[in-house]
Amino acid sequence: MFLVGSVAVVVAACSDGDDRATTSAPATETSPAAAPPPISTSTSSSGSADTTTTIATPELSGDPFTLGVASGDPDTTSVVLWTRLAPDPTNGGGMPDADAPVTWEIATDESFSNVVASGNFIATAAQAHSVHVIAVPRPGAIGQLYYRFAIGTFTSPTGRTRLAPVGSVASARFVSASCQNYEDGFYAAHRDIAEQQPDFLVWLGDYIYEGAGSPPGSGGAVRSHVAPEPMNLVDYRDRYGLYKLDPDLQASHHACPWFVVWDDHEVENNYAALTPQDDADAARFAERRHAAYTAWWEHQPVRLDAPKADRDYIIYRAVQWGDLVGIALLDTRQYRTDQACGDAVLNLDPPCPETFDDARTLTGSAQEQWLFDTIGQQGTTWNVIGQQVVMADITLNGAVLNYDQWDGYPKARQRILQHLADAGVTNAMVTDVQQDDNVHGFPSPA
Repeated sequence: MFLVGSVAVVVAACSDGDDRATTSAPATETSPAAAPPPISTSTSSSGSADTTTTIATPELSGDPFTLGVASGDPDTTSVVLWTRLAPDPTNGGGMPDADAPVTWEIATDESFSNVVASGNFIATAAQAHSVHVIAVPRPGAIGQLYYRFAIGTFTSPTGRTRLAPVGSVASARFVSASCQNYEDGFYAAHRDIAEQQPDFLVWLGDYIYEGAGSPPGSGGAVRSHVAPEPMNLVDYRDRYGLYKLDPDLQASHHACPWFVVWDDHEVENNYAALTPQDDADAARFAERRHAAYTAWWEHQPVRLDAPKADRDYIIYRAVQWGDLVGIALLDTRQYRTDQACGDAVLNLDPPCPETFDDARTLTGSAQEQWLFDTIGQQGTTWNVIGQQVVMADITLNGAVLNYDQWDGYPKARQRILQHLADAGVTNAMVTDVQQDDNVHGFPSPA
């Protein structure tokens, strides 16, 4: 499947107003460390892992910013800034086995003459030298912001980001996108996203595909994964490194902040909770899944702690863009019941009885209740459920064409739709991976 992206060019409310208006909480001041040119340290503020500890910069074999930069999960006072130091990203990263000091800054202008936050971060070898900074710009830093990182003599590319607005918002431009199989095609959609410069992007899953490499031209492959199917942390890191080397994907990340959740291919096709696609892999699947979740976190600009092996990794969360758009981002993989009827695809037989079991779930009971408590409760004009698989009924004469989608979990779907009706949730939208490349406009509600 090709990468899919759709741009919501106009998401409008009834009222007029400044859709860029926002306020920020004061930044926490910290002692700035000396930063390599051209990074400025005239203003310093703390990030999520800021430190004044002085450690030596390890010797670098080349430019460590090969994977670009990214930002994500903005709220009204802060935004996550991301990069990963990786001179050789498809061969273990290429960094020395030592922690590394990184400086960062965020400014209101592309020349960084007005820096509104800066600080220091220790990128650890244990976390693949990934960087997750929660940047808190000083009050008054509204609208378009620019950020970058530096280490030694190297300076990263510049990314564009913004905080989520406060209060009344007249309109917003955003993207929902998913499904970027590296072997199936080039990322023209990401190039378009970068050119359109939206306010934010919602990524709905399948950031990587886990299949083994196919030679270009073999079976329709345009370019190759090269390596075997990833099974451990090093393999998953290298697969992310391959994807993130793509210049159009980097440009899309550089254009705006992202809100990111996963689907199945970040681990394995059609897995369900701790049930793998292949039953023979069951004994080692928990370890493999944890490795995949760890690599996902290391490569995404998310406002989340690193996953722990002994507990669920909660990524579902609510995000908001002023009073205009409230989004409930779901995880439809980690808690789901295994697919019914042997996970049949394009089977025209009547569905097996287990399909209609009330206990079957795509979200798990805790997340389902969280969704009920969240959707329609954010005080926004539009109420969006951001999730991974087709929710619409696409059965054919009663036959379930894909048990991996909501058609395979009809009672769970009905509970959600019934809640929306009972709670009077209006202007509800559901996003899923089956979007298209067209530009969509959402009019003001009546």
